[in-house]
Amino acid sequence: MTKITYILVALYILISPYAKAQTDAAGVTLSQCIESALTYNPNIKAANNDVVVATIGVKAARSGLYPAVSLDASGGLSNEYQLGNNYKTGTAKLAADQLLWQNKKVSAVMEQARYLGDASESSLEARKQEVILSVKTTFFTCLQQQQYYLIAIDNVSKAELFLEYARELFKTGTGRKSDVLKAESDLAEAMFDRDVYLNSLKRAQNELAMLTGISTDMLTQLKDSLQNNQSNSFSVQPDSLFARAIRVYPELQSINSIGLSQLSKIKETRSDFYPRFSVSAGYDWNYTPALQEQKGWYSVLALRWNIFSGKERSYRLQSEKVRKDIYDNQAEEIKSFLQKEVNNRLISIKEAETQIALTRSLMKTTSENLEIAKAQYKAGTGSLLELTDARLADLSARQRNIQAITAFRIALANLERLIGTI
Repeated sequence: MTKITYILVALYILISPYAKAQTDAAGVTLSQCIESALTYNPNIKAANNDVVVATIGVKAARSGLYPAVSLDASGGLSNEYQLGNNYKTGTAKLAADQLLWQNKKVSAVMEQARYLGDASESSLEARKQEVILSVKTTFFTCLQQQQYYLIAIDNVSKAELFLEYARELFKTGTGRKSDVLKAESDLAEAMFDRDVYLNSLKRAQNELAMLTGISTDMLTQLKDSLQNNQSNSFSVQPDSLFARAIRVYPELQSINSIGLSQLSKIKETRSDFYPRFSVSAGYDWNYTPALQEQKGWYSVLALRWNIFSGKERSYRLQSEKVRKDIYDNQAEEIKSFLQKEVNNRLISIKEAETQIALTRSLMKTTSENLEIAKAQYKAGTGSLLELTDARLADLSARQRNIQAITAFRIALANLERLIGTI
């Protein structure tokens, strides 16, 4: 039995690192980060609760279609009655009241609740889109910093190689001591930059962990690569994108629903200018020792009309109309914002596309120049300064390419936030 236990423990020790390596190799995808953030984010939970409250509000407003039924009962003692020393009293009343007509007041209340429910759902979608955009932006930033770090590691390797070149040439007498010192200084600077990019990567991973609730250990491997990104030419007319944004932008949908709810509020306020017709029915029972027992059914058709209340209803109607104008102005402001932002995002995308093409061409040139400078220095026909300049130029070109690709993907994510998924 002990041997079996030892064998199982040994297998566990051998298999666990392999399983962990397989998990780490899989990495975390952008879709997984988004799904986790939508589940984890407290603002999304709050917006979901708002939707639930709005749904309950619709049901509460619909209750106005039904009669209001009430029951009142009481019993007690009183020394007012001396009949046989019976001081007991009792009353009971069962009543039902139903509104028949008041210029569609109930339907106006129901419309308000329904449109407010639509607004809460649009607000929930807006919060989701904001979270998705934040995750995308941070995810792409992590990839950018990860690529910067990898490039910095490669830059350190090149600096170490060039230091070896300088030392070999110095040993053979064809190089100078100053070249060795400069190569050592270049290596120290490259190592410093590598550490800076590593810290930047860790900060970006912490930011992504805060958004998604995923541990930073799992975020060390992201299943994506900016290096492999191939951006196609993005050619869409701004007018079509703006029209699409008008249809799908959740903030605009929310304010439009609130505006429709406010129209129903105006209808409800106007209904107070009209008489209220209602029907009531009930059963009364009263008992006192001094009187005969009283009980019986009744039904009443009632009219109630508030003819004058110091123009309170008129002022309330005016304020509700002003609120409607406020919501209309907010909707127009959002439309102007959409038109501006759609154009700005397209400009950013076009600019990033141009930068990607230019930096790719530049990388090809700087890579060739670096190889030429390396060969010339090893042959003794070039200087370490030229080799260092070529290395830094190639490093800068690669970094600018990563920056351009990141800018393209972030600009595209911002455009998707306005018009929906492309």
